[in-house]
Amino acid sequence: MPNYIAFSWEQNVLSLLAAKVQGTTAYFEQLEVFPKQLPENAGTDAAPLAERVAEYIRSKKLTKVDAVVLLGRADVEVRSMFFPPVPPDELPELVRFQAAREFNNYDPDSLLDFFQTNKLEDVSRSTLFPSLPTVRGPQRQTKQPDKTTVPAGSPKHILASVLRSDVLKQIQHFCTDINVHLKRIVLRPCETAFLFRQSKQFNPVKTTLLVELDSEETVQTVLFRGEPVFIRSPKIHCPDDITGADFAARLVAELKRTRIAVRNEIQGVTVDDIVLCGAGKSFETLASQIAAGMETAVQIFDPWDNIPLSGELAKQTLAKSAKHPERFAPFIGTIERLAKNAAGDIDFLSPKRKPEPVGQRQFLNAVIATAILLLVCIAGIGFYTRSALTNEVKTLSNQRTSLDRTVKTVNVDKAQLKAIEEWQSDKIDWFGELGWLSKTAPNSRDMIVTELTLGANRGGQMGLKTLVRDSSVVSPMEERFRDDKHDVKTGEKGEVKGGNPMYGFRFDLSIGVPQSKASGKN
Repeated sequence: MPNYIAFSWEQNVLSLLAAKVQGTTAYFEQLEVFPKQLPENAGTDAAPLAERVAEYIRSKKLTKVDAVVLLGRADVEVRSMFFPPVPPDELPELVRFQAAREFNNYDPDSLLDFFQTNKLEDVSRSTLFPSLPTVRGPQRQTKQPDKTTVPAGSPKHILASVLRSDVLKQIQHFCTDINVHLKRIVLRPCETAFLFRQSKQFNPVKTTLLVELDSEETVQTVLFRGEPVFIRSPKIHCPDDITGADFAARLVAELKRTRIAVRNEIQGVTVDDIVLCGAGKSFETLASQIAAGMETAVQIFDPWDNIPLSGELAKQTLAKSAKHPERFAPFIGTIERLAKNAAGDIDFLSPKRKPEPVGQRQFLNAVIATAILLLVCIAGIGFYTRSALTNEVKTLSNQRTSLDRTVKTVNVDKAQLKAIEEWQSDKIDWFGELGWLSKTAPNSRDMIVTELTLGANRGGQMGLKTLVRDSSVVSPMEERFRDDKHDVKTGEKGEVKGGNPMYGFRFDLSIGVPQSKASGKN
């Protein structure tokens, strides 16, 4: 008998997936889609949604099961937050304090949960907080931090989400009406990301843009070394025929916006490939259209591949069970996570909180336990002397290995610090230069800037990659940028095919500020 169900509301339907767990393996048995509103000619069968779902659960003998509710990006508010190095115990209070300022739908009764993107250590240290002071003083021997987690002394990149209290009450009432035990409330994009990480297609080195097609929105999740670091869900109606050129063009436009947005929000993170959640010829056709429009590799991820099926699902094809089986990827992911007893990224029923203070009785128990442990150690020290010496040799060997790794890390930090000092030594008024660039540049009808880089090495240099209306704009634009304080060098240029028809010509140039002029006011 299944012991887990996962369900989610879309605009017009409620989708449900039931499974049973044996050991750490989940076997998926039943799948159903309920329309929220039945047609008027349904007569006496047009019962409320909760009654129809409750009757289905009774008929399929799904009673006494745990339920997981999956919320879409439109149901909650998700925001990125950045914090300086703080102890992990202080993060929950800091996130809640900051949420009161940044979230539009936040109130004191709202449920808030977050997760820290542990794989962003190098990116965060080098770009998010580049001006952190260097600690002076004698060197200390410290344990090399685990590369899979961010050490306590690194900046924190957080993805936080808020669920309004009234929405929580609606979910609780619905679970009571259908007679199930509510176990978790999670985010769909995070659960799909978990499922993708379990597949053979997952490459931990690449930054992947995971795309899910829904009825009214397209969920786009950027995975940096497998962790969700950016979530965006633009409103795009997904037609039954996804191979149309119009739909592909709209989807490609939104994917480009997502790629630009994540690159602007988290410097150093760029999308390497795109993964489209689905299966079949129509998705293969759509993938080829996306690859042509994005000029990026696109692969197909079938969420039902190698998934154990039993019961009704094993007796018929997925196409007969659901019109869009690929939309059940987050359902599979959340039940697989429960089967493996893995903690969720976002779980509104078990949000991350500050640890409870240790009470006096607990403190006394700890003291007594420590005293007993010391007595046992003293009594047995004679029998374990040889073992202790062996362990000491191993410990010293591990410390030596750790110190060798620390030396490499220190050398990298020194190189970064030297680069920062060289940048600061030029004393360039970058804000003034950017203001001059904004005033001097042609209007947006003639030119848009797709990439701007700033460099300083014995003088300042601004690199621009632009798209212009046509080639006639290039020469006047060069003359506008060239004056007695700025040197202009022309880069690559040429026509753009398959892009925005308003800007059919690309033009790269660099604007230099000599050192003698950069050191003063511009």
